[in-house]
Amino acid sequence: MTITFEIPETLAAQLGAGSPQQVSRQALEALVLDAYRTDRIGAPQAAQILGFSRMRWERFLEDHHVLENAYGVDDLERDLASLRRLRAEGVLPPI
Repeated sequence: MTITFEIPETLAAQLGAGSPQQVSRQALEALVLDAYRTDRIGAPQAAQILGFSRMRWERFLEDHHVLENAYGVDDLERDLASLRRLRAEGVLPPI
């Protein structure tokens, strides 16, 4: 799919884009990164879209400060539920 949009020259300069192709690539990378961060696509698909090897994808994530296996809210909620259950069962002492 081809999408065309205009951006101000000042923004292009701030992005360090020397050519329309560079701006296009930056936009694609931003879209793919957002889709990955919001779990709309997985790592293999994201890497494929960008033409990256697995190792290059890992570097890309590091460069953009994305922790692939980050401990999230869902993880915390599961752990809290486990602690509550273990306390209720008497396995762990109450607080």
